[in-house]
Amino acid sequence: MVPLQVPGGPELLIIFLVYGIFALLPVIAALVALYLLYKIRGDVKRIVDALDARDGV
Repeated sequence: MVPLQVPGGPELLIIFLVYGIFALLPVIAALVALYLLYKIRGDVKRIVDALDARDGV
């Protein structure tokens, strides 16, 4: 009977790292999207304030 070879050592570490990176991609993409929405919201608020200031003069 041939024993099954179980990956261990560096191979197992590389497998976990690759799966971890691919598992974190959606989380990273969601965080980047939230940051960009927050930044766009701030830019829109600044534009609105500038337009209000211009119209008030």
